[in-house]
Amino acid sequence: MRKRFGFDLDNTLIDYSDAVKEYCRIKSLKLCDDVVKLRDELGKNRTSDHEWQLAQAWLYTEGLKFAQIGVGALNLCSYLNDEGYQLFIVSHKTSHTPDYCGSIELREVANNWIKSSPIAEFFKEEQHIYFEPTRILKIKRIQDLCLNYFVDDLEVVFNSPDFPIKTINFLISKAIFQNSKFTCVRDFNSIREILANGF
Repeated sequence: MRKRFGFDLDNTLIDYSDAVKEYCRIKSLKLCDDVVKLRDELGKNRTSDHEWQLAQAWLYTEGLKFAQIGVGALNLCSYLNDEGYQLFIVSHKTSHTPDYCGSIELREVANNWIKSSPIAEFFKEEQHIYFEPTRILKIKRIQDLCLNYFVDDLEVVFNSPDFPIKTINFLISKAIFQNSKFTCVRDFNSIREILANGF
């Protein structure tokens, strides 16, 4: 049976760094270069995440025109394809932004980004891209697909008690640290190197 490799989408396959910078420019905010810093900046001295929700809605729609694929993603997808892996995208993404953010359709925009990106050739089949409305359903999809590997940018996904124990996990993170539940890496090139060495 062919091995199966799964990818999260937002802030994993899609790098929003340039989109975040553009949003900061448009809104005259302190310059941030990633979504975590932007969320922290917008959350300062506020009791709700309304401003962050508005920013997130822009990033996942208009902001996609400024987004890039994650560092090393194309190389990893090419390597996995050459090695005979089946590739999947499993994303926690609602169908629309909240009403106060314009109720803008999200999944079609994301699909269009994938189709126009350099990695499009690896995700041509509809059954290889899944959008789930909740994190719980995302994890269930990962389990149902029997993925051998999954890469994400959120620890909470791998720390869930429902995450399949047989799925090997990679966490994309700028801060490298040790954890028994996943392998922490800076980018996709690191994953390719690990797999090439027989992991």
